[in-house]
Amino acid sequence: MPQTMTSTEIKQELGRRIEVVNRPEFLDSRIRPHFSDAEVNGGSWKTRVLQLDGTGAATLELSIDGHKVFAKFYHPDDENAPLIYEKLKALRAAGFGPGERYQVVEPLDFIPEYGMLLTRGADGPAVSDSIEGDWDALLSGAVESARWLGKLHSSPVRIGPPRSLAASSELLSVARRLAKVMTRSPGHLGTADGMIREMERMAEETVDGILVQGHGQYRPIHVFLGGSSVTVIDMDRSRPYDPAYDVVEFLVRMRKSVLKYAGSVEPANAPTDAFLETYISAVQDRSYLSNLSFHWARFILHGLNGEMKDDMSGDPEFDRIIAFHHSEFENVLEGRFGV
Repeated sequence: MPQTMTSTEIKQELGRRIEVVNRPEFLDSRIRPHFSDAEVNGGSWKTRVLQLDGTGAATLELSIDGHKVFAKFYHPDDENAPLIYEKLKALRAAGFGPGERYQVVEPLDFIPEYGMLLTRGADGPAVSDSIEGDWDALLSGAVESARWLGKLHSSPVRIGPPRSLAASSELLSVARRLAKVMTRSPGHLGTADGMIREMERMAEETVDGILVQGHGQYRPIHVFLGGSSVTVIDMDRSRPYDPAYDVVEFLVRMRKSVLKYAGSVEPANAPTDAFLETYISAVQDRSYLSNLSFHWARFILHGLNGEMKDDMSGDPEFDRIIAFHHSEFENVLEGRFGV
């Protein structure tokens, strides 16, 4: 997005494009041709805005006769937007396409005048759906997610500029968030300082140069379990970088979501262990997780800083979340998540 645009202006611009795409004449002329006659037989369109918050992208769900496609809108000046379409096509051709158990979502079109990427919907529920109490499904979802990720990380495909360990550690974003937190919660400084000192020690043991094709935002909400396929969406940030980053992001987000739903992280322990064991088996290279503890500690510190932006001490939910971050950090130090 151009830096001169405010979040309000961005939201207004994306909303304008969504309004155009929502018109029946656009849907019939530009979207309907992507369906076969067998799929669509004169049905009417239904649309739903999934994201429109001024962050730089918006998502629209389009459905007809029970079939769904998704339109993701980028700023027209975002030169990476058409590259995302090409990236998905390349990954599909490299073993993540039709007939494969583990796939990336199918790209259908890129319409440059609207900065719009069109993709087919992924079959089945997202792994995140099972976090709402179906622990057996979460366990199997964690295993399938690990197998998908292992296949990606084992692939010879390299698309996009490599991201160094220093960049994937995102320590500058941690510093920015911590600086903001200190103005509102100065009492957090002692805890943050102690965690950073531990991370400095971990940094001495990190290994540079381990590069695989990463997902970019590997989260339970992005993995869909169909009857015959496991399909992953939102590959926008996919590029070569340290493999442990994807592993940690999936597990930290899964564990935090379980805590918020169940009030305890305990139901996430078995899926966590199963994910790690399955991933190691899939990649057959333990060095891929050389930097696991360092990335995990960084995710926890960053998440804790985010929770501290509003001091709500005394609120049971706030206290539970803060205790979770402290406990998870201790688990990292004690090697609980080692393999």
